[in-house]
Amino acid sequence: MVGLSQKEEKGAIMSEARFVPLQRIGFRYIKFVIIGLAAFVLLTGSYYKVDQTELANVRRFGVVQYDKPVRPGLHFKIPFVDTVDRVQVTLTTLHVPPFDVTTVDNQKITLDLNFNYTIPVEKVYHIMYEIGRSGNVDIESQIIPVVKDRTARIFAGQNMATVNANRSAIQIEIEKSVSVTVEELFGIQPHSLQIAGITPSPAFMASNEAAVKAKNEAVAAENTKRTRQFEADQVVIKAKGEADSAIEAARGRSQSTLLEAEANKTKQSLEGQGLEARLTAEIKPFGSPDKYIEYLKAKATLNWNGQQPQIVAGSGTSTNLLIPVPAPGGTGSPGTGK
Repeated sequence: MVGLSQKEEKGAIMSEARFVPLQRIGFRYIKFVIIGLAAFVLLTGSYYKVDQTELANVRRFGVVQYDKPVRPGLHFKIPFVDTVDRVQVTLTTLHVPPFDVTTVDNQKITLDLNFNYTIPVEKVYHIMYEIGRSGNVDIESQIIPVVKDRTARIFAGQNMATVNANRSAIQIEIEKSVSVTVEELFGIQPHSLQIAGITPSPAFMASNEAAVKAKNEAVAAENTKRTRQFEADQVVIKAKGEADSAIEAARGRSQSTLLEAEANKTKQSLEGQGLEARLTAEIKPFGSPDKYIEYLKAKATLNWNGQQPQIVAGSGTSTNLLIPVPAPGGTGSPGTGK
């Protein structure tokens, strides 16, 4: 080599001699790695697993290989040639994204629905290869429009004011309509449908809140009116009670006065009758009142003590009967000397 000493030339020749075997060994390892990777890919691509919740089938160059679905377990296939399609056959809950419907009174409602279904074994082929694209990639996108359409039809006949009150009946009607339709169209087995949410429009909510507020205010006003009426009734009742009490007191006093007057009248009548009976008894022996009076005069004369005599007839509580008696021996008034 030009420009190199003998020693340097010898070292370069030895380095080149060592590089050639190393290069050969590296290419050999690369080849083994490539073969190993290819074998791994072929091995892992030659089998597939079907879970307990699934059924499957195989397409080879686009052609379905089995009339009946492949059961759960480990199965073999041709790598890079066979394509495995799977479908879930256990209970599936399909969440229908929120969507809007309109009621008969032109009120917009946003609904949130869940639909539960299963796929019968005999309908697996139909679902995977006769509806939409191969596999079950399209089944949910096929069901959702049907659910929305049948729901919108039923809500179109409902009044917004009665939606909440009729929610159970509406849900049953939607479930029945959707179940019949998806079973006819897709062959799936429907189980239930739930209305997860009913959201009225903001405009309706605002008007409803205003109506509720007005109703509450009217109720409060009515309650205030009733309270005032009750208080007024209490005043009237109290006044009437006091008036009735005064009337009863006056009536009692009147009755008392009447009874007292009647008692006095009866008393005086009885006293008069008693006096009359006594005088009659006293006069009777004399034959006439004049002779009885002469008797009293004579008796008074005998008992006169020089003072103006008074003859009291009757008891001490009755009216006194004063009978003037002439002085003895004259016709003048007693005490005059005549």
